[in-house]
Amino acid sequence: MKLFTNTNSIFATVFVMVVTCTQWVIADERLYVYPNDGQDKEQIGQDRYECHRWAVDETGFDPTDFDQPAPPDLVVVPENPKRGATGIGIITGAVIGGVLGSMDHHTGTGTGVAIGGVIGGVAGAVVESEGGRQAREEAESQAAVLGEQKAELALRRSNYQRALAACLKGRGYTVR
Repeated sequence: MKLFTNTNSIFATVFVMVVTCTQWVIADERLYVYPNDGQDKEQIGQDRYECHRWAVDETGFDPTDFDQPAPPDLVVVPENPKRGATGIGIITGAVIGGVLGSMDHHTGTGTGVAIGGVIGGVAGAVVESEGGRQAREEAESQAAVLGEQKAELALRRSNYQRALAACLKGRGYTVR
């Protein structure tokens, strides 16, 4: 067993203050640690701290590092970049239809406005619908990335807990 420096003892004391009981809560999962060899509170704290540091070094995951950003819990669907295209199509089609209708004495301006508005509205609706589809696809892509990030975080957390439990078991604790 190696001798501990004062720095390690200070860190262990701080760690014991943060985790004061034999029940350790890690990311909504409880890890119950029971000393088997009559370890006193100071030894328990030292072992926990050292096992925590070892598990962090082994897995690269530190549940006490609050600077690591967690993946967001929601995906914001981006706004449809083509929003309003239907209205623009109706207005544009009506204007063009009115101009063309006024040149044709049989059709007339009113009929040209109506036909142009319908055609422009349909064309605008197609454009707007395509923009909505693209926005939904982008949101689905973001959701897939978010799911992958959460799965990776869960795996890293699980690996940390297994490493921590293995270390504590090796030091004479029952871990459940």
